[in-house]
Amino acid sequence: MGPAFCVIGLAREAEKIQSLRPLPPRGKGWAHFPHRRGDILEGSLLRLPAPPPHVEDRTSTRGLRKVGEVGEAEIVPFLRQAETAGSLAELFGCKIRESRRGAGLYAAPGEAQRSICGCETQNVRLELCGNELRASLVLPSGEALRDLPMVDRDWNEFTEAALAGERGANRHARLERFFNSRFHNKVICCPHHYIRLGLTRPFHDRCWVMLDTLFPLPSQEWLEEF
Repeated sequence: MGPAFCVIGLAREAEKIQSLRPLPPRGKGWAHFPHRRGDILEGSLLRLPAPPPHVEDRTSTRGLRKVGEVGEAEIVPFLRQAETAGSLAELFGCKIRESRRGAGLYAAPGEAQRSICGCETQNVRLELCGNELRASLVLPSGEALRDLPMVDRDWNEFTEAALAGERGANRHARLERFFNSRFHNKVICCPHHYIRLGLTRPFHDRCWVMLDTLFPLPSQEWLEEF
């Protein structure tokens, strides 16, 4: 969200685990968010009427306080109990359309029923478009999602570090080789491999599909391998 962070959390409500999006008292994004993935936070969230598809919005009425944390491998089992889908129609409860230019997928704001959903996949690919990451994946239904913007903070920080000038020559080529080879063993074959997709805020009557989260998260040690 430009200079701000969009934060997604999980909460147990009525014996059901569901996603929510804590918002700052003003605005839709956090200018400063000092917490990391896996932190357990305590706070007071107010549920105000939110137009679909961003029904997960909750306004924070006081600061969020860290009271614990869980490891990466512990997060995914909870995510699998939350919203999940195996086909395009199940993702956001609506039809997903492809841009006429063939770049990206989107949902109509008036049709989508939610803006967050997880999915299992054994076929995901990352590639560089300039210095930005784009993702393509195949759902269990066999349907493909292509050219999705990758907005996962950890993966973007990993990419930025891999392309840093002090890493020498051929940085783009080395990172692309990593995505085309070792990525499979490190990510796809990981037992807690999981993906979460999201919809952007409406823009010109379109909510674009983006890849919010890719588990496992990248390790800085991987940088030394290429």
